[in-house]
Amino acid sequence: MSRISDAVKADHALITEAYHAISSAEPEDRHSLRNKFIWALDRYLRVEDLVLTPALEQHLASHGHQRRQRLSDDFESINAKLRHMQRFDPAQESFNSSLHAIWVDLQPHVLEEERSDLHRLEDNISETESTELSNKYNKIKDMLQKPYGKDGAPDSRILTAILEMPRQDLIVKLGLTE
Repeated sequence: MSRISDAVKADHALITEAYHAISSAEPEDRHSLRNKFIWALDRYLRVEDLVLTPALEQHLASHGHQRRQRLSDDFESINAKLRHMQRFDPAQESFNSSLHAIWVDLQPHVLEEERSDLHRLEDNISETESTELSNKYNKIKDMLQKPYGKDGAPDSRILTAILEMPRQDLIVKLGLTE
């Protein structure tokens, strides 16, 4: 059985790998990598917002609300930068700048979660609760993954719609309750 920290760390590794792949690729190879990166990161941000952030707020009494606000700010900032990056062709220098701007926000976010938030959460919940959170996290992630194109990313129209969808609308579309 997977714990919530394992599920989140797996996504962190996937996003980090996608970032390094696109940042080191030749410009002509970046088109499909761009959608994969955007989709992996956006899916992670959405699932984190729907599962991990509420769990942190609920289980970290004195720190939870403060951390929820910080994660919400991270979500908004990174999401806006994703939408901005999406406007550029991967061969443009503006694309590289946008990609780097995302990483400047994302890397500390990932490090703080792995070094602090996930440990604190795991210390405050049972193994069963952690497994249940992990299952919910992976279920929502799977729901957001299907059905998309041959490269595992949605086409640009679907991607844009999901990136711009308000949180409450996404919750309704996924059939979730808070």
